Amino acid sequence: MKSDGLGRRTPKMPIITVQTGARLHFGLLALKSVSGRNFGGVGLMVEAPGCELSVEPADRDECLAEPEIAARLNAWRDEYRRRCPIEHRPPACRIRLSQTIPAHAGLGSGTQTALALAAALSQWGGEQTIAAQELARRIGRGARSALGIHGFEHGGLLVEGGKRHPDEISPLVARPDFPSDWRVLLVTPNDRRGLSGDAERAAFSRLTPMPTSLTETLCRIVLMELLPAVASADFAATAAALQEFGQLNGSHFAPIQGGVFADRQMAELAKTLTDQDCVGVGQSSWGPTLWILCRDETEASRCRDEITTHPSAEACTIQLTSAQNSGSHARQNVGK
Repeated sequence: MKSDGLGRRTPKMPIITVQTGARLHFGLLALKSVSGRNFGGVGLMVEAPGCELSVEPADRDECLAEPEIAARLNAWRDEYRRRCPIEHRPPACRIRLSQTIPAHAGLGSGTQTALALAAALSQWGGEQTIAAQELARRIGRGARSALGIHGFEHGGLLVEGGKRHPDEISPLVARPDFPSDWRVLLVTPNDRRGLSGDAERAAFSRLTPMPTSLTETLCRIVLMELLPAVASADFAATAAALQEFGQLNGSHFAPIQGGVFADRQMAELAKTLTDQDCVGVGQSSWGPTLWILCRDETEASRCRDEITTHPSAEACTIQLTSAQNSGSHARQNVGK
């Protein structure tokens, strides 16, 4: 207990910690659609890399993180305070980012970190369970894709249906568990970044509308191939559906990103893998991260060893992970 300055004893404030995984984005379903819904897409939450963020008692606002992300965390905190109910406006706190997802790598770091902060601040302000869509609204996320928002709350394989209006959050239309024994290898260049911010907005403005025929093909792959394959734990069919889905998306984005893959070295690595009959290779979002779907731990370890010696994997982080079939996790510990 501590004093509130008037001689009254007040309860200790808790330390609130939120953990979440990373988001793989396999591609969109529509772009600049003249009718119906825009964007939509398919993604998967994975256990690692992950984000761990804490909010703890402090006399004034502080943020313990690298300068670039600290500036964003401070801005998100201030935005949250402006948009949340006044009676639940969180008091001064110290934000501590102890585990991070690589930024601008195609892994959804911005949304996962922002939502982790919003979830912690909601509890800090006296609320308990707030839906991820409301957290996203309070912190200004979900302008295009909502896969990271739904993944933060539910985990698993995610299919969102697209949005009719710019200010709405695309609805989640399918969310099966992803087989837990399958593994995902992530290859992320350490010195190169994907598009984000103003550059990403400019890229979307330059892209041509996605043909209706392509949207129809992508929807068929998702509904008639991917979802049934995952439901029946058919690894080969799932890998093939995801690779085809990604290739078709990459072909539409090629004029902006320079090819099906945004990064030349990752394109070379993907070609080597497919030439070796590896099915289940693609780029997450704008990249440069390459994902490789593997049948089990043994296959993933063997594939990782082979990739490590490939010239295109130099100066890359190679991470073995699996699907995260649950949403984010929050815990409270009593502070000092």
